[in-house]
Amino acid sequence: MEREGIEVKGLSEIRFSRIIFLLRLAGIPFKMKKMSTVYVIYMITVIICSFSTFLGMCADVYIHRDDLGHVMTTFRTVTGMTNLIWIYISCR
Repeated sequence: MEREGIEVKGLSEIRFSRIIFLLRLAGIPFKMKKMSTVYVIYMITVIICSFSTFLGMCADVYIHRDDLGHVMTTFRTVTGMTNLIWIYISCR
């Protein structure tokens, strides 16, 4: 017996269809064959803004190295962003 033209959803798609829908609703292209152009533009903008913010904070730490309180406040955020950037680069 041949089953031509019948598309059978995978078991995981049936079980997790609500979660997949919520992820897509939140803007995460989960289990999609092609990402939309708007989402690609959004991701490029987020990446450029994130890396420029990181570089700006590093420059701010260097410029204001005389004020220890300001440096420690900025450096706390730089440390967290360094961990996130490390994860982003290693997963690509």
